[in-house]
Amino acid sequence: MRPFRFYTGVFFISFSILMLEIIQTRILSVVVWYHLAFLVISLAMFGLTAGAVWVYLRRARFTERTLSYDLAYFSSIGSLATAICLGFQMTLAPVISRLATTVWIWTELALCLSVPFFFCGVVISLAVTRSPFSVARVYGMDLLGAAMGCLGALALLNLTDGPSAVLWVSAAMAAAVLFFAASGIGELSKKTESLNSLLRHRWLIFLFLIACALINPLTEHGLQPIAVKGKFEFPETYLFRQWNSFSRVVVGPLTKGLPYLWGPSPRLFQQRWITEQTDLNIDGDAGTTAYRFTGEFDEVGFLKYDITNLAYFLPQRERAVVIGVGGGRDVLSAALFGRKQITGVELNPIFVHLLTRQPGFAKFTNLAALPGVRFVVDEGRSWLARSNDSFDVIQMS
Repeated sequence: MRPFRFYTGVFFISFSILMLEIIQTRILSVVVWYHLAFLVISLAMFGLTAGAVWVYLRRARFTERTLSYDLAYFSSIGSLATAICLGFQMTLAPVISRLATTVWIWTELALCLSVPFFFCGVVISLAVTRSPFSVARVYGMDLLGAAMGCLGALALLNLTDGPSAVLWVSAAMAAAVLFFAASGIGELSKKTESLNSLLRHRWLIFLFLIACALINPLTEHGLQPIAVKGKFEFPETYLFRQWNSFSRVVVGPLTKGLPYLWGPSPRLFQQRWITEQTDLNIDGDAGTTAYRFTGEFDEVGFLKYDITNLAYFLPQRERAVVIGVGGGRDVLSAALFGRKQITGVELNPIFVHLLTRQPGFAKFTNLAALPGVRFVVDEGRSWLARSNDSFDVIQMS
């Protein structure tokens, strides 16, 4: 027996479970509304419990004599099920309506989310109840893996997109397979399982899943949600898309026409304003607008007619701070009114990246090139509470 390899396998399985649970809440936050994202937690608990109950009902079948084989076998199914269920999940367009189709879609989604957790529940149950090692140590390694999985999900979502992160989770489960198979607890099962001929190629499955995780984010045509908040989304419907641990930001196609304002004055329509603009959204819903700005303030004079810029008409106000930069319209407004020092505080680093470094978009807005403009990545109100600077105008539109 090789206890270290067994414990490492337990670590990777619990590591994968928590990562999958957190990443799926992030994906559902994009696809449906935030309150429904917590459905993942319920389905994860359902799947894990169902797997444990299944082991209990077949308790005569599972013993220490075949533990390494059983752990590797069901971990292999779990890793492949995670990737396959993700593929089915990305084809669904879950919406809330009074159609019978809606019930069927949500049933499919529930199955896609819970099936991988079922096999993980089988593995964890076998590891805790059938291993010859101390239950306290096995459970301790399970908790350590779960804790690291929470941190791993945050790191992974800042490095890649949601669906690709799920593929990395499936690869982590496949890594657990390698350690379980090498742990040497018991012997091979005399009864060959139905999928054994496929799942015995453990290294091939592991490398295949890693390749899928690496390739998926390299193209706009990989596994991605086909519908977001009830609207179908294809590569032709956006110019830029990026995920992080708490958002997914999409830049829509450029349009030309009447500028979008939050609260336009009736006087805006006394002259013909035409501008090139684009919509940016967070998780398919919360929106902001960016305008083309070449450096000539006359072309964005329409911002003087927005009620959110009323404070800039006050005289002798030089220093301005904008909380929540978004597409940069408020920073542009402050510059239009002649403010000499403008600080934009934005919680989401993706927006700051777009406005300062993203090829094409940074030139489109030209905000980073304006003298006196600086951007800070932080939570606005918290940053103001810590800052020793003083400002004449604080804008949070």
